[in-house]
Amino acid sequence: MLELTLPGMTCGGCARGVTAAIKSVDPAAEVMTDVPGRTVRIESSAKAEAIKAAVAEAGYTAA
Repeated sequence: MLELTLPGMTCGGCARGVTAAIKSVDPAAEVMTDVPGRTVRIESSAKAEAIKAAVAEAGYTAA
C-alpha cells in the first residue's frame, strides 16, 4: 500500500488523470482517490519510485 498526498489534485478530472498515470505503470493497480483530502492510495506490485515518476510526469507533485 502506497499513499500519496497530491496538493494539485483538486477535481474529478485530476483524479482521473492521476489514476490513468498510475495504471500506465501497473494496469492491475487498485487506485483509490480522495479529492477533498487530496490523497491517493495505491495497491500495486510496481515500485513506489515508478508510480511517483508517472504521477509527476502527469503534472502532479507527490508528497
